Parts: sequence; structure tokens; C-alpha cells
Amino acid sequence: MNKDISETIGGKPKLLIDIKGWLIYFNLIVDIIISHSRKTQNTTSLWIENDLTKFEKAVLTIEDKRYFKHAGIDFYCAPRILKQLIMKKRLGGISTIEQQYVRTVINIKERTIKRKSHEMILSWLITKRLTKKAVLRSYLSSAYFGYKLNSCDDASLLIFRRSAVELDQEQSAILASLLVYPLPKQIVNTIKNEEAYKYKYADDFFNFTAQEAPNWTKKIRVRKEYTQRLIQAKKT
Repeated sequence: MNKDISETIGGKPKLLIDIKGWLIYFNLIVDIIISHSRKTQNTTSLWIENDLTKFEKAVLTIEDKRYFKHAGIDFYCAPRILKQLIMKKRLGGISTIEQQYVRTVINIKERTIKRKSHEMILSWLITKRLTKKAVLRSYLSSAYFGYKLNSCDDASLLIFRRSAVELDQEQSAILASLLVYPLPKQIVNTIKNEEAYKYKYADDFFNFTAQEAPNWTKKIRVRKEYTQRLIQAKKT
């Protein structure tokens, strides 16, 4: 568990069998997450909408398609988790939106079984105190989208000159893809220093970024196209 979080709440229990101590420990961390969620409210354009935006739908399509069917833990991922453990691989690519939000707030970096188990417990607990929409929007209002871009609006305004709630489907797919491949520092700085920069279409954006980060551009293009295919398949 993140050292700063542990110190903030007085440290974690010393004994594994200290059930009461662990319950208090996890609930104190949940209180910190709830407080963070309240602070994010109305910090991005997402909060002004009652229904899910195209951007939010794109994120769920690519990151957590069963989001509204689980309570912070998607047991459909159990076989994948077991396979990674058997093959002694790092645990990854199996996180729900709740788990990603927990990781964002308490800033856990390492990928270990212990960290994953704590993350899953906290994710389940926050579903008892926050609505699904609140968790999703709190996460997107504080997630890392690139160099010095710590919310969906930060990234959207930089790239598209419009807020996340105004994005069309293609733009939404690009922005959602940044959660996996955040904007590199050189691209962010180039956009900020380029007065003539103006995004029109996906190809325009990718042609622009390819000049600064060709390898990143290839990855984000593939991710964007994959996201759009999933969205289209969902409609048919």
C-alpha cells in the first residue's frame, strides 16, 4: 500500500489476522477516496450531463464493458488473472474502472498480488458509497491523460479545443485511448507552442503527432481504431 496513505491513517495492521484493524484501515482509505470524489465534482464538463457522454461510453467500451454489471470486481476476469499468476506475469489489463480510480487516488505503482487484492477490496467498498456514474466521472476528472494533463478536459481542450462533453465519436475514441497511451511530453509542448495547431480530423492529428512521436502515434492509432470497431459492433 502507498506509504503516504498508510502514514496518513496511522499505518496498516501488523497482524494479518487483525480483522478489526484491517476493516478500520480499509474504511479510512475509502473515506479518503470519497473525499477525493467530492472534490472532483463539477471540475470537468462531464458533470453537467445527466446521461453518459460519447466520451464516457467510449471509455467503458474499451476499459470496462461490464461496468454497470459488477460491484467493483469483474469476476469474468478471473481466468485471465489465474493465467497471469500461473505464468508468473505481472498482473495487468484486468482492472475495473473502480480499481483504476482507487489506483489513481492512492497512487499505487507496483503490480503485485498484495496490491491487487487491496485494490479489489477498496473498489468493492467504494461501490457501497458512490454511484457508478460518480465513480466514472471522478476517475475521468483526475486520471492521467498525458504530460501535465490530469483530467479529461485538460487533454480534450489541448487537442480538440473543446471540452470532453462536446466530443464526437472519433474524438472520444482518441481521448479514451490516452488512458493507455498518454500524450508524451514532446507532443504536449509542441501543441502548446504551435499557434497554428488546429485539429480537424483524426488523420490530421496523427500526421501532426507522427512528426514528434512516430512510435506513440502508431500505438494510439491502433487503439483508437480498435475502440471505434467495438463501438460500431455494439450498435449493430
